[in-house]
Amino acid sequence: MKSWRLWVGLLVFLLPAAAFADDVHYQDFIVGDQAVGLGGAYTAIAADPSGLWYNPAGIVDVHSTSLSLSANLYGIQDASVGKKETILPEDPISKLSVVPSSAGFVQALGRTDMHGKRPFAFGVSFIVPSYRKFSSSEEGTSQDPVIGTYRHGYHRAFEDQTLWVSIGGAMRLHQRLSVGAAVVLIHRSVQDAASSFVATGFDGTEYLRYRSAMMDLNFSNDSLLLAVGLKLKLSERLFFGAMVRSPSVTIYSSGNMRFARSQSDGAGQSGFLPTPEEIEVKSQSQIWGEGRAGIAYVIPKILILSADVSVHMPTAYTLVEVDNPQARNALLIAPEVNRNPVINGNLGAEVQFLKRFTLGVGVFSNFSSAKTIGDPTRPAPARVHMLGGTLAVGIFSEHTITRIGMTYAQGSGSDVIPVNNPDQLALDAQQFIKVDLTQSYAYFFLASTFRY
Repeated sequence: MKSWRLWVGLLVFLLPAAAFADDVHYQDFIVGDQAVGLGGAYTAIAADPSGLWYNPAGIVDVHSTSLSLSANLYGIQDASVGKKETILPEDPISKLSVVPSSAGFVQALGRTDMHGKRPFAFGVSFIVPSYRKFSSSEEGTSQDPVIGTYRHGYHRAFEDQTLWVSIGGAMRLHQRLSVGAAVVLIHRSVQDAASSFVATGFDGTEYLRYRSAMMDLNFSNDSLLLAVGLKLKLSERLFFGAMVRSPSVTIYSSGNMRFARSQSDGAGQSGFLPTPEEIEVKSQSQIWGEGRAGIAYVIPKILILSADVSVHMPTAYTLVEVDNPQARNALLIAPEVNRNPVINGNLGAEVQFLKRFTLGVGVFSNFSSAKTIGDPTRPAPARVHMLGGTLAVGIFSEHTITRIGMTYAQGSGSDVIPVNNPDQLALDAQQFIKVDLTQSYAYFFLASTFRY
């Protein structure tokens, strides 16, 4: 049976791979319209619908009505993992087209003052701060000196997206001080499907020995949190903003999973293991509090300089809970998430020129909250600290501001992935190895704000 164990070792493609689902980063890409060009340093400004994300108090500075739309038209994500001779060939994050976006509406209310500002505002925003979509397909025929010709294949499709829906309002308490609050509904959905097979013992018409497996996981969850903020005008050109998010509370989850494997040794020994139809899956995605503060220096219609710092509190939770042991062993994502406290920073500058154009540049950090990998024999989220930058060019018209640009981030760290050991039996006790991991993201975006 040694030859059998040799080729079924290829099925370790179905091992958990934490690189697909990212529960440990907070700034994979920057959301908003003007905020993108400022590298996400927007807490002290927040004067458009994305202010419900950065600082609800800022939306009161919208003059009348503001409608904002932003989309990343195309994205490229690349990863380089370890040494090819020690691990299975894989493509964990590679060249994917994505359309994460944000949209929102803000309406100012009340009588205008001498500065053209109104005392109240309310708004609604839809933000997609995290979106990952991946598909991979590999199939072919190979030769082995012991087992001869064998056929192998691997197919996987993965999608993980999060939507934040915020409803909030702001009030001007004083000419220099405003406050705001928002209720946020967070919806996350994950679909992960994979299949793999290896077949050998070709007799001229068909393969006599094979092993195959398939997994189909779908789950979603909803949670609520509260965000409150303030915005303070320190001087005619200097502004301060701060925002605090409460811990999230899961209010609903649903999901199901199916798993099956089969095998035959060509000599009468065969087996098939299906899980019951639609095993119930429980899930949660938890945020345990966050604080954000920023400062901005603004010369109207000429220059903006801004800086933000955000603090994310530690938390631990079970991302996905599966009671069936066979199905649980087939999970491709790490079911347990542990987040360390993390501090991220954002810096940005925007210059207006020729009265109708703007040029914005920014930098930001996207540090990992994953714990340091201590036990390399078990799957764990990748720990990669990233730094990024943004560049945006904008054009004004009477009622619109349109910006186009790009965001890029890169970082390196470590991950735990399966060892390329042919003596492993698929989906039984596995062996893992700690490897170096380098990741890079590039997104091209288009954003517009309509003001009336």
